[in-house]
Order: sequence, then C-alpha cells, then structure tokens
Amino acid sequence: MRKIKRIVRICRTTVLLAALLCLSARAAPLDECDAGRHRYAETQRVAATAMEDGRVEYTCGVCGHQYADTIFATDHLWGGWVTDRRPTCTEAGERHRTCTRDQRHDQYGAIPALGHDYKESIVNPGCEQAGEKTFACTRCGDKYTERIAPLKHEYKEAGKLEPSCLEPGKKTFVCANDSAHSYEESIPAIGSHDFDEWQVETPAGEGTEGTEARKCARCGLVEPRTIAALPVPTTEPPTEPPDTLPVMDIVLVSANAVSLGFWAFLLIPYLVCFFYIRKRRRIVEERDALRKEADDLYGYE
Repeated sequence: MRKIKRIVRICRTTVLLAALLCLSARAAPLDECDAGRHRYAETQRVAATAMEDGRVEYTCGVCGHQYADTIFATDHLWGGWVTDRRPTCTEAGERHRTCTRDQRHDQYGAIPALGHDYKESIVNPGCEQAGEKTFACTRCGDKYTERIAPLKHEYKEAGKLEPSCLEPGKKTFVCANDSAHSYEESIPAIGSHDFDEWQVETPAGEGTEGTEARKCARCGLVEPRTIAALPVPTTEPPTEPPDTLPVMDIVLVSANAVSLGFWAFLLIPYLVCFFYIRKRRRIVEERDALRKEADDLYGYE
C-alpha cells in the first residue's frame, strides 16, 4: 500500500516537472532570440533558508531575455498526518505525512496505543457473602474482576423488653449491614414482687371478716388477704372452778399413782440386767480386740 502511494506521488511530481519545462520553453522560444538560440547566464541568486524558498535569475546575453528558477527551502514543510492503521487499546497505530515542498519525502510515525477505558460495576458484598468488582473496557471488551471481602455482622441493639417480677425480658439485636440478620438475648425475671404496705379495704367487724390487699410497684399485681373477725361479746357469767375437788377425782388420782409405782418397781430389775449385760459385752469386745492386736504384732495364728 505504501509503495503504491509512493509511485502515485512520483508520477504526480514527474507531471508537474514536465509542465514547468513546457512553460519555461514557452516563456523563452528559440525563434525570438536574434542569434537564433538564447545564451543564458546566471545574473542573480537568492539563497534558500530553512523556511523560505530562494531564487536564481538567468539573462540571455544576446537578446536580454530573463527567467528565474525557484530554490526550495532547505527544511521540509510537512502536510497533515494521514492515518494508515488505527491504534487499539493494546497496539499502536501507524501514520504518515508528506512534504508539501517535495512530495518525494514522506515521514512515518506511530500512533500510541489508546489503553483500556475500563468502566466499573459492583456487586455489593453481604455479611457472609463476598462481593465483586467488574472492570470492562468500553472499546475492546476486555474485562477483569476483583473480590470484595464480606462485611461481617455488625449487630446493634434495636429493642428491649424489660423483665417483670415473674416474666423474663429480652433484648433484640439487628445487623446494621443487613436487617435480615438478627438475634435475641433473654433477660432473667426479677423473681420476686415489690409489694407496698397492706391497705385495708373492708375492716373486720364483730363476727364479720374483713379484707386487705397490697400491690406490687413493678407489675401491678394485687394480693388480697382476709382479716379475722372480731369476737362477739356474751352476756353469760364466766364459770368459776369449785373450791374442793370431788371425791371421785381423788380416788382416780390415787389409783394412777399406785399403778405407776407398781410398774416402776417391775422395771428396775430389768434395767439393772440390761445395763449389766451391755457392760459385759463391751468388756468381751475389748478383750477380743487386744487379743487380735497381739496376734497381729507377734504373728500368732
């Protein structure tokens, strides 16, 4: 492709030079000179600079006819860049430009790679699930991902039910990162009531029971109880014990005393025998223990 373009530019330059030669020949025809042919000699030269063209003037020594040639500037005057191959995200492109003073001169250059133009999309992480960042290039579709670590639970107290005297309470905790995650903690019951003083509701009367109650300051439970009735007064005079004991009572008391003495007399020999036998048994046990100890000490069998 570059060779074809270069050939086209060479052909174009050749056509331009041919046209200039034709114009020069037309400007100085051979039949106008008295000698029949011009005899030119350089009469003036203006040197070319880097940015400005120079000039050489020629004069015919026979007829005085003049013409001039241009000396192109020594530096190139480049035209605009033409893209030969567009750059991609990872590969450089190619371009060229042509000198407007001399189209045989071309300059080639590279177009830097564009680099990826990534756009970010995020899948947010949860308390237990990892998230993900995806980066996709808008030009070539290249993509890569990055892992986002799980947030973990961040529980905060969301509510509290105070315990009562006999009923337990509870605390509710909700995760600040995901409200679907929660748990509860039990608060033990106080275990007893906080009663105030007994208050009489119905006072007791003679022969009639009364009522009183007390109230718990925490849970409001009311506990009632009964007040015993007052005694009813009677008009009968109290009975007085007789001054002398009846004869029958004296006989019964005497009989009981004699019976107790008889049984005590019978129990005395039994008690004596019981304690004697108990003492003899203890002496025999001590003797057997001493004998066993002596046998163990001296090895008798």
